[in-house]
Amino acid sequence: MRLWHWDAGVMIMDGAKSTARTVGGVMIIMAASRLASLLSNIAYITFFGINLETEIYSYAIQLPNLVFTSFGTALVTVVIPVFAGYVGTGEKERAFKFADNITGLSLVFASALSLVGIILAPFILFLTRFRSSGFNFALMALRVMFPVMIFFALSFIFQGVLQSLGRYAMPAMVNLPGNLAVIIYIFTLGNKYGVKGLIIVTFMGLSLQAIILIPSVYRAGYRLKPSFEYRHEDIIKAIKLVPPVLVGTCAYQANMLFSATLAANYKDAVAIIATIQNLILYAVLTFIYSVTAVIFPKLTMLAAKNDMQSFKDNVFKVFKFLLYFLAPSAAGFIAVRHQLTDFLYGWGKVTAGNVRLAGNILALYAVGACFIGLKEVADRALYSLKDTKKPALNGVAIMAANILSALILTRFMGVLGIPLAYSVSALTGVLVIMVMMRRKIGPFGGKKLLFAGFKVTAASVIMLIMVVPLAFLVERYAPMGQAVLDKGIRLLVPSAAGAVVYCILTCLMKVDEALIIKEKIAEQIQKLSMKRRHGKSRG
Repeated sequence: MRLWHWDAGVMIMDGAKSTARTVGGVMIIMAASRLASLLSNIAYITFFGINLETEIYSYAIQLPNLVFTSFGTALVTVVIPVFAGYVGTGEKERAFKFADNITGLSLVFASALSLVGIILAPFILFLTRFRSSGFNFALMALRVMFPVMIFFALSFIFQGVLQSLGRYAMPAMVNLPGNLAVIIYIFTLGNKYGVKGLIIVTFMGLSLQAIILIPSVYRAGYRLKPSFEYRHEDIIKAIKLVPPVLVGTCAYQANMLFSATLAANYKDAVAIIATIQNLILYAVLTFIYSVTAVIFPKLTMLAAKNDMQSFKDNVFKVFKFLLYFLAPSAAGFIAVRHQLTDFLYGWGKVTAGNVRLAGNILALYAVGACFIGLKEVADRALYSLKDTKKPALNGVAIMAANILSALILTRFMGVLGIPLAYSVSALTGVLVIMVMMRRKIGPFGGKKLLFAGFKVTAASVIMLIMVVPLAFLVERYAPMGQAVLDKGIRLLVPSAAGAVVYCILTCLMKVDEALIIKEKIAEQIQKLSMKRRHGKSRG
């Protein structure tokens, strides 16, 4: 498989090994960034506990993020093809002029959106239980957080510019400084200034997402000079691409916003659901975005060259690669859900009831996160073909399925209906987008993909069946203490056993990805053996 690699704005052909190395590097950086996000989440939940103030904080930091991510995703989706297209043809100055205009206009839009959010904050709170409990604190929190959307605008644009120029490292770590700031605050000033101070520090941390990218953008050769030429031909071209993308992304974010607001009507639910979303969605999407950050510009260029066979081959291989890792991840989350939530959150002021509820929510989100991963890649494939309408229509279908499912399921299951509805809508979305993509590009190995998916799903289910009783036995006979080591044993023993079982099963089933991993391990063992022999011979 041959993949495109970007270097200083010049696209050159490179081998799969080079691209895999790029994806791996981005994944490591993203994993570190997401780990910091997870740790900051664990810190505030365990330090302050799940109470009215942390519920309000969890809701307040979600709202502007959910509102603006729709527009931010549309920005990146538009910026990368237009900007990368000009860079790829040697028209850097035109690319930079386009970035200047899109930045200036986005800042105006984000400022207006922040002002609207500040004005509407009281009316938003009337949709939650905070209208009668903690209203003033919630109003302050929302009004402090909404202006962060201005920095989100800059962050999304800078990330698009850097990725188009082949600079993946800094966009992958944008969350890191802000999360570290939150962790440091909690353990140094948390007792003194409480959750109110946490809101201010979180705002400052989120603002850093844009600020830390400025040196990288500068080193890449771009000198930001915001302009507002909304009639420029490139802006007009970009604006024409935005509405369908915006419909799709708005639909997805509306799902999350609906779920967060619905959860805000259940006691302790907002903080727990936000916590689990940080855990499972970030874990899955870190992996997905590491892949799409590299593959999206590649597919865009293949589409521009009209090399559809290579395009379809790459789409098929990426889907197959994702299935191999996402299916067992979902099964693993389900198998050790309580052990995982207890290990991460069963500390400080978090109660056993909170941990058990979080574990059940985790299991119900797990399957949906897997489907969302596949949907994200399918969306990028269609975007690279400049088809923004199909992902938009699919986004509307997902939103409708989520809202309808949530309204029905919460009547029977309470708060657990929210994550289950998410998974139902995610499954709906991936089925719809696959059909749409086949109609767009023709057959791309759907039957082979279905067969590969069946094998990894079967292996994952067998793994789940074997791990659940093992987890029960470890829970019963391992040390029952509350130390990190005790909880770690109860989590890691069944997790490690599950990973080994899955690898063995997929090797026996002759799954390509498993055989490649087996071959690589054998190569490394052989190299180590040769080094030892060489060392002994020299001795």
